[in-house]
Amino acid sequence: MDILIIDDFFTAGAIKKSIEKLVHSIETANSAEDALLKVRDNKFDLVLLNISLKAFDGCELIHQVKSICPDIKIVTMTDRNYRDLELKVRKQGVLFYMITPFNKKVLEDIVDYISKSKEKLQTERLQKFHNEWARL
Repeated sequence: MDILIIDDFFTAGAIKKSIEKLVHSIETANSAEDALLKVRDNKFDLVLLNISLKAFDGCELIHQVKSICPDIKIVTMTDRNYRDLELKVRKQGVLFYMITPFNKKVLEDIVDYISKSKEKLQTERLQKFHNEWARL
């Protein structure tokens, strides 16, 4: 699984270190511009996005990322526990809305769940292809 972490330099590094053993590759971005370039140039399965950063509008960034890659999975992180904000990002199709600070194990479980879901989908697609090929 390939992940993009969009957060400040220090936090992105800490998150990367805590989950790097669970994934194929991890990239980090510290600005909206850098994040959008990386989304355009790479195929990420998951984006971990801190929507609380003052450097950019996290909700708008979700929209822009989804416009480039509609199927990408997004998990938001925030230090703001506002119901309106949660509803707004959930309407944009994020998988999880996490309040910081969060337990490292919770993040590992989320990444593991998404990774296993991806593997299951790939297996199902391969089986479907095999079944169709066998009918020919």
